[in-house]
Amino acid sequence: MKTLVTGAAGFVGTHLCEYLLRRGDDVHGTYLDQAEFDRLPESLQQQVVFHQCDLSNLEQIHNIVEPGGFERVYHLAAISSVHQSWQGQDLVIRVNLYGWINLMEALRQYCPKARILMVSSGEVYGVVAENRQPIDEFQPLRPINPYADSKAAQEMFCYQYIHRYQLQIVIVRPFNHTGPRQAPSFVCPDFAKQIAAIEQGKREAVISVGNLEARRDFCDVRDVVRAYYLALETCAPGIPVNVASGSAWSIQQVLDMLLRFSTVPIEIRQDPQRLRPSDVPLMLGDSTRLHRQTGWQPEIPFEETLQSVLNYWRENRYWSVKALL
Repeated sequence: MKTLVTGAAGFVGTHLCEYLLRRGDDVHGTYLDQAEFDRLPESLQQQVVFHQCDLSNLEQIHNIVEPGGFERVYHLAAISSVHQSWQGQDLVIRVNLYGWINLMEALRQYCPKARILMVSSGEVYGVVAENRQPIDEFQPLRPINPYADSKAAQEMFCYQYIHRYQLQIVIVRPFNHTGPRQAPSFVCPDFAKQIAAIEQGKREAVISVGNLEARRDFCDVRDVVRAYYLALETCAPGIPVNVASGSAWSIQQVLDMLLRFSTVPIEIRQDPQRLRPSDVPLMLGDSTRLHRQTGWQPEIPFEETLQSVLNYWRENRYWSVKALL
């Protein structure tokens, strides 16, 4: 397959490119600036055809898509942090929504037969009562932060292009996922980076934390990109599918597990600046629909995922937050 991955230099993008290359795809990817490209693993720089592109610039997208002849498109490029979205929702809407619309306009003109993956988020469900969890795709969308708002809006625009232009857009709603290369603006690499720095004597033996009571459904990023591939190949356009493990871990449990892997004793200290203005107590996903349609289920144990995140930061691969969003 000739495949385009937007946001290919990001956390999920790098893992997806590696997965597609192993399958033998001819992979093209977009990145935003040269610093992103320079931080990529050398193997990806050599094997993926990269294009510098700002998705808010329609002309730049046309320059990539018009001669492309892409059969598969995975749209990952986004501002993907809930915390960052509170700092400027205008930017979130410009990148996440208008960038998506620009891509759809280019694809409908030049690659109308391509199968397209639109990556939404479990955040679009908002606060769901615990007695109605795990959350399936029949739950209404009630987003409560700018990031979730932008993803819900992206979904709504999909139907216009599906029904008016017959684009084959598959919608996935991933719940939390983590793994090596994730930016420290997310909770698992945040803790892991602090622990690694403490072990190496680069900071005092105190880890700063926010809300430890929230419970989240975590998948390994390597399981997630496999789900994306299977969904795009198998699932029907316009019918959202959750990508979730079906198990919820409290942030306290995540921290305790990482601390058990630590080689030194560490004190825990709560930092009020790490508390989000709107935090959902529980997000637990139901991926029954995805399993029925594709056979997908998570394969990597969460303990193994966290160990790989910590080992990544122990190896001093301190990529910038901007490069990995």
